[in-house]
Amino acid sequence: MRPSARVCSRVSRTASPQCDSFRCWTSPLPAANMEAMDVDIRNTPPPADWGVTVSDDEVEQLAERWRHRDFPLPAWDYPGLPRGLDAPNWYTLCVVACSVLACIWPPEGKQMWTTHFEGDDLDDAPAIFSCFTRRIRSGTVDLTVFSRLTPEKFFAGDGTLQLLAERWNRLNQVADALCSEWGGSAANLVAAGRFDAEQVVQLLIDTVPGFNDAPNSPAGRLPFHKLARLATAMMSAGGSIAFSGLERLPVYPDYMLPRVLRHSGVLNYSPELATAVDNRKLIPKESRWELAIRWATVYSGDRLADALRSRSVAVTTPALDYALWESAVLGPDAADMGEHHRTLTLAY
Repeated sequence: MRPSARVCSRVSRTASPQCDSFRCWTSPLPAANMEAMDVDIRNTPPPADWGVTVSDDEVEQLAERWRHRDFPLPAWDYPGLPRGLDAPNWYTLCVVACSVLACIWPPEGKQMWTTHFEGDDLDDAPAIFSCFTRRIRSGTVDLTVFSRLTPEKFFAGDGTLQLLAERWNRLNQVADALCSEWGGSAANLVAAGRFDAEQVVQLLIDTVPGFNDAPNSPAGRLPFHKLARLATAMMSAGGSIAFSGLERLPVYPDYMLPRVLRHSGVLNYSPELATAVDNRKLIPKESRWELAIRWATVYSGDRLADALRSRSVAVTTPALDYALWESAVLGPDAADMGEHHRTLTLAY
């Protein structure tokens, strides 16, 4: 039984086989050895027979088209976010909100989930943010709210938000971890990481449920860690102490970045995978196809960053990630980019 209120206290701490069948390609891969080493997904492309390849020529062409583009970091001033939070509460908000900032697209035939907030109807990430913002009282993010409310009330809105029970379980786990490991505030985690982006990411992975996103595969362990890196980048926008090392983070493999990379010709899908994506078929979590899409996204993100820098463009990978996401969601060609892949997961 979960207690009716959460009490926070600081606790001190120290090549797959060939197979042509649709079932084979879409089935989750067998778990690799628990001692599997991390694959260098930033510098090694996925196996070509997993269904996704990266075109070096198209990377260069995209870099040429973007050589005069500005690459700012996101301002994190989206609708739905609170204004004026102090740094400790901003950090905590970023961690809890990012832990469920995933799988916001609706099932086939269902309405996009939206929330009504301050006179506007919000969807996608702003809708998720608004659910947390409307529970903030006197500038404080209350971690006990998840043990007192129901998911239906917390995420109240119109349309369909998938994985509702799983999100609620995740939020309770995250709140428990912040209380037991970090004295009820993500500010303690950030301080322990010395405001270094890579160290903060690692602490999220090691101590907070939902942020360890490194599925095993026959090729080895694939360290995607999308939400941990996103939360860290988002936290860096608040407070008076600058985070170091953000430029060392890779792009965040979700379902929108592959969309723009495929549209640009950088990612090439096998005919079978292309048909599945274009027909909005579910791509099972941790199948070859899903892992290859995410792996190729990280790998091509680094290749694109290198190609831009070779053209004297000063760009960090978080800024490039934002440019790719903005192009896929808000850009002038966004409506013509085709379908994104659909995987039921809280990893992204």
